[in-house]
Amino acid sequence: MRNSIALKNAFITKILRTGWGSSATLAVLSMIVSLLALCLCSYFAGASPLQVMVALFEGALRGRYALTTTLSEWVAMTLCGLAVLIPYRAGFFNVGGQGQLEVGAVAAAAVALSLNAPRPLVIMLALAAAVAAGLLAVSVPLILRLRRGASEVTTTIMMNFACIQFMYAMVTGPLKDARSWYGTTPPVPQAYQLPSFPPGSGIPAGMWVAALIALAAAWLMNSTVFGLYLRAVGSNRPAAVAAGIPVNRVLTGAVLMGAALAGLAGGLQLLGYTFRVAEGWSKSWGLVGIPIALLGGNPLGVLVVGFLFAILETGARSMQALTGAPAALIYLFQGLPVIIYLGLRASAWYSRWSQAAG
Repeated sequence: MRNSIALKNAFITKILRTGWGSSATLAVLSMIVSLLALCLCSYFAGASPLQVMVALFEGALRGRYALTTTLSEWVAMTLCGLAVLIPYRAGFFNVGGQGQLEVGAVAAAAVALSLNAPRPLVIMLALAAAVAAGLLAVSVPLILRLRRGASEVTTTIMMNFACIQFMYAMVTGPLKDARSWYGTTPPVPQAYQLPSFPPGSGIPAGMWVAALIALAAAWLMNSTVFGLYLRAVGSNRPAAVAAGIPVNRVLTGAVLMGAALAGLAGGLQLLGYTFRVAEGWSKSWGLVGIPIALLGGNPLGVLVVGFLFAILETGARSMQALTGAPAALIYLFQGLPVIIYLGLRASAWYSRWSQAAG
């Protein structure tokens, strides 16, 4: 028994010291194991694993409509992943991305539906309102964390409920479309909708915005003094305080950046994809951002994992229609990698602790 445990610990330690980074290596292992689990479950559901994979990817990438839908999902998932990752690096677990996205979309809708101005001005003001709404949504959890030491996990989860109920109040009240029998805003005028870029390609302009933001976040976190402070605060807060780093200022900046990106995700989805806010209008983009951030590990990793999750989300319906495999298997794939990843990390930490303890 001891020999098997020792071999397992040695294997995990070797994995951590090779490849392209410990977190990235474990994330890839987690995705591979989850993919095998998905194939196994498909087999037990009476479908061919190969046909399931083919239907999944064809449903997400084959045809202009499918590709546009996948890229639009990618925009929200990437920004919500960054909304979790950046504060997490500073030691703040932002679980409130869904609520920040919801109020961001509502704020963008209020601006786009009430203004009559040149297209670039309205779009910029709507996106600025979405960012401001995201900042407002995180302000209470941030203040409670700084002033009272309250757990941001609890407060951001509670703010999710508050923000979603606020969205329902707006789409069934002041912003409700008078011609609709259910709670929804009027559609955003076509003049204020985000165009595809290049024109006529069907590629949402928001995709380029999300990609540029991810690249900028990678530069910020890896090549600037702020990024160094961010890692120091998140890794060892007492040491950062002793080194003279403005801990609260760095934490505040990281949290506000994350919330701004979640709010921006709501604005981009409204202006470039859904064109209206309604009851149940959004998917769980903010919540899916959590596994994307944990598995991605860095902004460029978030881009890659976010694209994979977008493929899963879009291709699930095609997979079920063509193969009979239940689309619910996709949710298994979204959650299982995180569990495996955390298990591998815990094993790695235990291995190191065992070796240090002798």
